[in-house]
Amino acid sequence: MGIVCTVQDVQQLEREWASDHDGSTWGLMVAASQSFVARFQADFAGRRVLVVAGNGNNGGDGFYIAKLLLEQDVKVSVATPLGLPPDNIDAFRACQEYQAAGGQMDEHLESAEADLLVDALFGVGLNRPLSGKALVTVTRINRLNLPVYAVDIPSGLHAQTGVCQPVAVHACATHTFIAYKPGQLTAAGPALCGELTLDSLGIQSTSSWRYARAFEPCLPARQGATHKAEHGNLHVVGGLKNMAGAAIITATSALNAGAGRVFLHCHELGHAAALARAPELMTRDVQRLLEEPPEGTYVIGPGMGMSSLAMQLWQVLLPKAKGVMDADALRLLAAQPVPVSGWVLTPHESEAAALLGVTSADIKADRLDSAQELASKYQTTVVLKGAGTIVATTEDIRFCYAGAPEMSTPGMGDCLAGIIGSLIAQGLLPEQAAVAGVNWHAHLGAKLARRQRIVLASDIIPLLKQIPDLAD
Repeated sequence: MGIVCTVQDVQQLEREWASDHDGSTWGLMVAASQSFVARFQADFAGRRVLVVAGNGNNGGDGFYIAKLLLEQDVKVSVATPLGLPPDNIDAFRACQEYQAAGGQMDEHLESAEADLLVDALFGVGLNRPLSGKALVTVTRINRLNLPVYAVDIPSGLHAQTGVCQPVAVHACATHTFIAYKPGQLTAAGPALCGELTLDSLGIQSTSSWRYARAFEPCLPARQGATHKAEHGNLHVVGGLKNMAGAAIITATSALNAGAGRVFLHCHELGHAAALARAPELMTRDVQRLLEEPPEGTYVIGPGMGMSSLAMQLWQVLLPKAKGVMDADALRLLAAQPVPVSGWVLTPHESEAAALLGVTSADIKADRLDSAQELASKYQTTVVLKGAGTIVATTEDIRFCYAGAPEMSTPGMGDCLAGIIGSLIAQGLLPEQAAVAGVNWHAHLGAKLARRQRIVLASDIIPLLKQIPDLAD
C-alpha cells in the first residue's frame, strides 16, 4: 500500500522540508531528478532523449534530469516551448547547470530527433485549463507518438481530480515524488500515467489514505474441521421478471468467491436458468422475503427494477439486513435518502449522481470529493466504481488497484457486488470486504485483458475459485 496525499498536503510537506534546509528546495529538486534518472536508466541508455521542460520548477526537474543524462553520455536535448524560467526559482539554476554541462536547447519540439520523450512541462500544481502555447505543446507531444516518461505527473492532468485540463500528456510511465496524488489514481489518471511508481524522497506523511499498487490477498481461509454454514449465508435479492441475468451473475460470483451458502431470491422464471448455471445455488421465491427475511448477509438490487414489489422488498430489508446495496436498490435509496450504516453502496457515476442529487458530469469532475460526500451523507462505506475505483468511509479513503477498459461490459458491477457480499458473509468488515473485493475483481480483469479484447463477468467468475495468481 502506498501513501496518498492531497496536492495541498504535498506542497506543505515541501515547505516543511525547505524550512529544515535553509529555506531552499534545491536539494529536493536534485534528489527527485536523480531518482527519476535511476528509475528509467535502462530505458534511456543508448537512446536519443528529448526533454520537454516548462518554465516552472517541474521544468527545473527536466533541466537537471537532462544534465544528469549528459553526464552519463546519453544523447539528450531540451525543448523549451514555453520559454525559460525566471531567475528567482530553482529551475533557473537547473537550466544554467544544464547549459554549463554543454546542453543544447530549442523552443521547438520538432527540432530534435528523439526515440523517447521526458515530460517535464507542468507539475502537480497545475489547477487551470491549458491554453495558448501550453495547449498546443501538450497536443503536439501526443502527436509525436513517442514513448513518454512523465516527471511527477503527465502535464495537463489535474493532480487532485484526475480530470484533463482539457488535454493531458499520455505517458507510458510516470515517476512521482513524496506521495501518490489522487488524480493519478482515479478518472483519467490511471490511463494517462501508465506505469506509476513513487519515491517519497525520505519525506514522511501522516496521511491515512492508501493506494493498492497491486493485489494483496486478504481473503478468508478455510482450516480444520468446518462446515459450509460456518462460511456465511448470502442472500441475493433481485432478478425480478425478465431481469434474472444480473442476479444470477451476482449469486454465482458470490458462490465462487467462497460464501458457504448462497440463496437467490428472484422471480421463479429465473430459477431454472440459475440452477443450470450453478446447481449449488439455492433458489427462493422472492415474495417470501416480505414475510420474514432470514438471517445472513444480503446483496440487494441486481435486476430488481423499480416496481412496487421492488420498493416493498427494499423497505422490508433496509432496517433488518446488512450487506451490499447495488443497482436498482441505489435508485430506490436515492428516492428516499436515509443513512444506511452497515451497508456497502456500490454506485457507478450515474447512480452516484442520483444519490447526491447532482449530474453525472458533477461526479466525473471530482470523483474523490463525490465519494467522500456519499460516505458522509449515507454514513457508510461507498465503492465509487469506474476508472480508478475509490472506496470511501466517513473516516478514510482507499484508492484501488486499477482494472482495464476491456472490463467495461454488462454484468461487471453485478459480479463485483457478489464478491463483496461474499467476503462480508465470510467475516470481513464492510470496508475490508470492499477494498479486497474491488482489488481482486480488478486484478483478475486486468490479467484477462492482456489476452482478450473484452472481458466479461462470466470470464472472471470461474477464476474466483482458484488460488490467486499474483504473477505479472
